Amino acid sequence: MKHTTVRMIRAHLVTASVAATVIDVCVISLLFICKFPQTLFETASFRLLTFALLLAAVLITRRAAHVAFRAALRRHHAHFIGPRRDAVCVSAICPARGLVILHLHLTGVPYVPLRAVGW
Repeated sequence: MKHTTVRMIRAHLVTASVAATVIDVCVISLLFICKFPQTLFETASFRLLTFALLLAAVLITRRAAHVAFRAALRRHHAHFIGPRRDAVCVSAICPARGLVILHLHLTGVPYVPLRAVGW
């Protein structure tokens, strides 16, 4: 498997894991603070709802990262480099640098660290 494919899969899995952790915290708070019955969270409809929430969280994160990437390109905080202009370098002063780098990992675009280009 190519390195970029592995990085894409890993980025999606980490995004889904963070979303699953947030859902778990919500479920635990509903169990202990609001005193919801535990059997409510064992139903098939809850599992479908959880799956839909995970999918929505990944898609929303992808969209937010894409918007941040486009904004970084417009504001010249990110630019394509290399002979084929297939890699991206992100400025250290980019306000949404983490989201821009996440977009690059989610889409499989090579990311070049700042120290490699001296920008």
